[in-house]
Amino acid sequence: MYVSVDSLPELTPEYQHAQQQAVQEAKVVYQFELVRQRPNDYVTILLWLALVGYLLWLGSLLDWLGMTVFTLFTFALGSYLYYTGNPDVKQTVTLTEKGMIVTELTLVPDACFAALRYSGYVGVAISIIGVVLVGPMMFVGAGAGLLMSFKMAGVVNRPRQRVLPFHSLLHYEFRIAPCIQYKNNLVQWHMSPMIEMDHAEDDEEGRNRYRSNRNFYFLSYAASHEEQAQIVKLLASFITIVEEE
Repeated sequence: MYVSVDSLPELTPEYQHAQQQAVQEAKVVYQFELVRQRPNDYVTILLWLALVGYLLWLGSLLDWLGMTVFTLFTFALGSYLYYTGNPDVKQTVTLTEKGMIVTELTLVPDACFAALRYSGYVGVAISIIGVVLVGPMMFVGAGAGLLMSFKMAGVVNRPRQRVLPFHSLLHYEFRIAPCIQYKNNLVQWHMSPMIEMDHAEDDEEGRNRYRSNRNFYFLSYAASHEEQAQIVKLLASFITIVEEE
């Protein structure tokens, strides 16, 4: 059931792109959507509040420019963490004749990302004005905040996509990830390729090739047990699924 990593094609960038594109262009067999909701993590919430308080205290120690920048960042970051610290995620799983696609979109209000971008714009404007009025010495107090402003100005909410191409030589097995928990009886499923490494432990090149193939042919998504049963039934037409013993 296990396949040697040496029997698989070399994962060149061209090969990976071609395989993933074939999956995206293939006929859609099945698709389902759901919203993943994580349980509330109160420990993390307390840590966020402590971080916000620390940033406010740090800003109070700086000059007027540093205090202004850090105050803006603190309120923007606080709003951002409130919505994104434990966000709902819209997940779409698509099964095609050539593979599977998992698309995830964080369900965070657009205003949250807009607040980050606008605070970044303000930080950039302050840095430009400060250089003109104060000179390069302004970066001594507010350098970290100003550096963050340039990064925050480009923040957008984009969907993340993972593409799994099927390979005729590979068998796959499903396992439940017990450490990942969701509401509404959803389970995180790991779809792993059954690949073995024939190289010695000290063969770094062989180990890297093994890890690369494991990652390329691996997929993870959330689904209920009923939805998973339907997926496995449909997958049987394209690949071999090995039942967990």
